[in-house]
Amino acid sequence: MTGNSKRTSLNDTSADAARPTASVVVLNYNGEHHLRGCLEALEGQEVDGGFEVLLADNGSTDGSIRSVTRDYPWVRLVEIGRNRGFSGGNNIAFRAALGRYVVVLNNDTRVRRGWLAALVRAAESGERVGAVTSKLVFADRPNVIQNAGLLLLSDGGGADRGSGERDVAQYDRREEVFGFCGGAALLRRGMLEDVGGFDETFFAYYEDADLSWRMRLRGWTIIYEPTAVVEHVHSATNVEGSPFFLFHADRNRLFLLVKNASPRLILRCLKALRARVADSQSASSAVHPATYRPLRRVALSFFLHLPEMLLKRMVIRARSRVSDHELERWLYPRSKWDARSA
Repeated sequence: MTGNSKRTSLNDTSADAARPTASVVVLNYNGEHHLRGCLEALEGQEVDGGFEVLLADNGSTDGSIRSVTRDYPWVRLVEIGRNRGFSGGNNIAFRAALGRYVVVLNNDTRVRRGWLAALVRAAESGERVGAVTSKLVFADRPNVIQNAGLLLLSDGGGADRGSGERDVAQYDRREEVFGFCGGAALLRRGMLEDVGGFDETFFAYYEDADLSWRMRLRGWTIIYEPTAVVEHVHSATNVEGSPFFLFHADRNRLFLLVKNASPRLILRCLKALRARVADSQSASSAVHPATYRPLRRVALSFFLHLPEMLLKRMVIRARSRVSDHELERWLYPRSKWDARSA
């Protein structure tokens, strides 16, 4: 680790020689109860060239800053002051980071020995490796996969590759994947300078899929590294299926498509999404009205932000180096994904 407290901007190339190899950014919002396990696991990491750890705090009120200042003086604090979400909080920390690589890590994780060095080795396997994603397993079921890279489904949704599968070495090969999981991934500084950080309008959810898609359109690759293992308390901050989750996941999936997809894929995905939402509404209404998906709120927010997303689309498409045909080879059939749990 490094004790250097100097701050540089993301595009300050004059300081490259003095940079640590990596900056690990732990985003936190009222997660004091998770931080001890997360930070103690990080303290035991080693990597050539050193690394720093930044705690990016999104305005916590639970004593997180006080306890980290007292117990972990080697952690650099980035006090954001208010909740800027996953996207905004990480972007602010990226600008404060000193490392040649920036690593995003959820606060509800425990990384295993050798995790950071494995990520860096994979990143240095090629100049166009823009991101390296970890193998995430469930903290309470460490022999079960949570994520082995991000899948892009044929209806425009995202999915955790391998989720729920018993870990029997089926994902023990380093390989290229469509996208990275924002819970634990390395991002190349040069890629961030080229593509930009997370889209802050997303706030939370699908921001990693969006950045992955934008990376691929610019010709960057994404690698899954199986020896970089992370134990994760899934949905510890926001419960999957909560109103917060449903709103952001449903809306941001639309943002993802409008910004990045070909016109043909957008139309196909919207048709499939409409059918799936209708089925979900029908099924949930038989249980309790409170389980309805927040479709009106999603629609309102989507249309309010549509001009912004269309403008971003124009920029992304103008800068694209990869054809839609080439990118769409990554589409994973929704029917095949659904069959896993049938």
